[in-house]
Order: sequence, then structure tokens, then C-alpha cells
Amino acid sequence: MLVEFSTSQWIVSFTFACTLSFLCGWIADRIMGYAGFGVLGNWLLLLFGAYAGLFAYNQFGYRFEWDPLVSFLTAFGGATAMLILLSGAKALTHT
Repeated sequence: MLVEFSTSQWIVSFTFACTLSFLCGWIADRIMGYAGFGVLGNWLLLLFGAYAGLFAYNQFGYRFEWDPLVSFLTAFGGATAMLILLSGAKALTHT
């Protein structure tokens, strides 16, 4: 599905993902403090994680079928998983 997006759909998708990722990255920075990657680092990790989650969902053969809840949960799950895994890796290597 991600490959089938038109230019305007990519722009809307990227704008929505960037805005929500930045807000969540700022909140994660306030919660995690020095254990995180800063506001911009968290933002980039959440953005890449969201698109990685959507891409993985698509690669497993599932179609979105315009169900926004499934798309949102997939993107949120991928973003959260990437932030938590990389924060855990940072905690293990900085001990």
C-alpha cells in the first residue's frame, strides 16, 4: 500500500506522521529525561519506527483497506517498539 500512494497522499501521510512523532518525541523526552535521545532524536526514531511498522505490516501481506484505526495502531506500535528497543540498547551500552 505504501508504494501505491500518490504524491498528495505521501505529503499528507508524512505531515501527519511528522507532527504526531514530534509531539510524542517531546512527551517521551519529558518522561525519559537523559535515558532518551532528546526531542529531535526521539522524533526521528518515532518517525522511522512508524514507517517501519507500516512497511512491515504491508510486507506480511495485509492490506489496510482504509481502516484508520488499524493503520494508526500499526504505526504507533512500530514507533513505540523502536523507541523502547533502542532506549534499552542505550541503557545496556552506557552502564
